[in-house]
Amino acid sequence: MEKNPISKKIKLLLVIVCLVAIIGVSVYIVLPFLSVNHDRTLEESLNNKLKEENTNSLNLGDYINYDWKRAYYFTPYTSESYMKEQLGFRFYDPVNLSIRDDIELFVVVKEDNTFEYASVELRYGYLLQKEEYVTPEHDVIEITHP
Repeated sequence: MEKNPISKKIKLLLVIVCLVAIIGVSVYIVLPFLSVNHDRTLEESLNNKLKEENTNSLNLGDYINYDWKRAYYFTPYTSESYMKEQLGFRFYDPVNLSIRDDIELFVVVKEDNTFEYASVELRYGYLLQKEEYVTPEHDVIEITHP
């Protein structure tokens, strides 16, 4: 008996569709991990500024050396779903803030909608933002010390 050539084409097409679907799902899952970068320079600068006991505020823009749209400050025990809601984008929490009480997370949304983050150690002080988020035009953040 002769095999039907159409069935071979359909099988090949199904294999290709499955591979494309697997690759697509993989990219969708991995993309949030790739769009969040640790800004160690910002982190170090913020923590050093908090160590200065005579400081009551800082201008965030002085510590960010790339184009950014807005920045958010999340307190301990904030859930990843709440961060996603506030940011308006898919977001992967790189520090597991929902179970941490020793740091706060500062997330900067860049012009290309990727993120930079910095963790702020609570032992040095607390950053207080008055608005929902900080912008380059309104970048003053209050500092309180323990």
